[in-house]
Amino acid sequence: MNYKKVISGQKVFEKMLIGLNKVANAVGSTLGPKGRNAYLYDIDPLQTKNTNDGVTIANGIVLKDPEEDAGAFIIRNVSAQTLDDCGDGTTTTTVLTQAIIQECLKRPENPMEVRESLKQAGEKVLKMLTKKGTPIKKEDIEKVALISSEDKHLAKLITEIINKLGEKAVINVEDSKTFATDYEIVDGYEAHVGFMSPHFITDKKSNKAIYEDIPVLCVEKKISNIAELSVIFKAFQDQGITKCIIVAQEIDDSLLGMFVFNKVNAIFNSLVINATGPLLEDIAGATGATTIAEGTGVTFQNFTLDKLGKAKKVICDANKTIFIGDGITNRKYADELEAKADGEPNMYTQKTMRRRVAQLRGGVAVLRIGAPTDAERGYMKDKAEDAVKATLCAMEEGVVEGGGMTMWRLAQELNPKTIGETVLQKALQAPLRKICDNAGKDYTYVITHIKEKENELWEDNRSKEGRLGYDAKTDSYCELIKWGIIDPAKVERCALENAVSASAQFITTATLIVSETEEK
Repeated sequence: MNYKKVISGQKVFEKMLIGLNKVANAVGSTLGPKGRNAYLYDIDPLQTKNTNDGVTIANGIVLKDPEEDAGAFIIRNVSAQTLDDCGDGTTTTTVLTQAIIQECLKRPENPMEVRESLKQAGEKVLKMLTKKGTPIKKEDIEKVALISSEDKHLAKLITEIINKLGEKAVINVEDSKTFATDYEIVDGYEAHVGFMSPHFITDKKSNKAIYEDIPVLCVEKKISNIAELSVIFKAFQDQGITKCIIVAQEIDDSLLGMFVFNKVNAIFNSLVINATGPLLEDIAGATGATTIAEGTGVTFQNFTLDKLGKAKKVICDANKTIFIGDGITNRKYADELEAKADGEPNMYTQKTMRRRVAQLRGGVAVLRIGAPTDAERGYMKDKAEDAVKATLCAMEEGVVEGGGMTMWRLAQELNPKTIGETVLQKALQAPLRKICDNAGKDYTYVITHIKEKENELWEDNRSKEGRLGYDAKTDSYCELIKWGIIDPAKVERCALENAVSASAQFITTATLIVSETEEK
């Protein structure tokens, strides 16, 4: 029987903080150019890896004590949110969250009062952060990629891809069949919609559903029961088709459960995606599918297999799906859509249609990672994915000083007048402090020298121009943006937003309810 244990008062934080700190300390030890890696050992060799990716480390730590694991979950959840928002900055988010919570719990005021003040202070600091972002220069794209990837060749390839495909580049990272790391541009389409259930995942290492040479069924209506699909699945059975991508406007929960059951038990491999309107239309067009819809005259009863679309490869995660086809089908549909846009009188609709055409023609870059060993390849894949996401974020919202200096500057510029501002002024220094600790340097010594070096610079220039920051990699002081030590502004923003949000929720917890199973 599954019993519940209830903990109230100060004891709530005692156990949760133990779990939170265990995960945050493990993740924080990887921050900065001299941060170390974590070795995630698993009885399944495929899950064992060496990494410094924050969210991977956090997700790899599940604590036996449910009370401690409740605190660990805070870090797992907030780092995953930052990953969803911008794809990078999960370690910074973790360090900030831990620091904010620690400072909040020192306050004597009522937690609800601290929470409200913290949220207001967070909004103020985010506005200050927005002013610090500067558009990324073309020559700085490779620098952003290099900071995240820690590999010059990889950074160069990512830069080449973005220069070819533009700031909205779609880049899929996968294993190479050789030791070489390279890329190719293929015809493909990225739909901003993911799988309807995580049970459709086929690759646990990447948390993605990946299929090759698979038919695509598109349905512009609700699929309510299995009887509606009987004709289609009879045809599948006759032709020996054992897998299919199903893109539907809506699907009944019980039917979705049946597809999950069949997938898990290897009866029929399917991937169900929910899409409507132009998105469904573009998926059908990119794969050559004829949609079951009133407008096409195709019904469940008269459906034939020639109405199925086809994809050479499909890569799907929780947020997006990439369809890679033969190129001919994709380009033909893009041409037809462009012709419709030319004759569209409504300027807004025309603009939207042209944006869809550009997305269909944009292509997909396949970045293949090669290495002598599986462990090294896995490590480089993680770094490549981080670098891709960080670089695209930098293209979107610009860049700021890296190395924890942006958060530290915000702390210096804050003139705290409220509880929340006092908390953030101290917590925002945590990333730079952790970077110094990981480099074996004294934080107080470093920040003292930053100010001294800046004063010397200002005296030489006869004006207060030029900001120096600390480069932990070379243990030196320089103008960080000028020397390419930069972070995407979006990554810093998401890290701060999510850290404040998670902390505000945590500090108001008064009761913890956890499952308590019987000892066997």
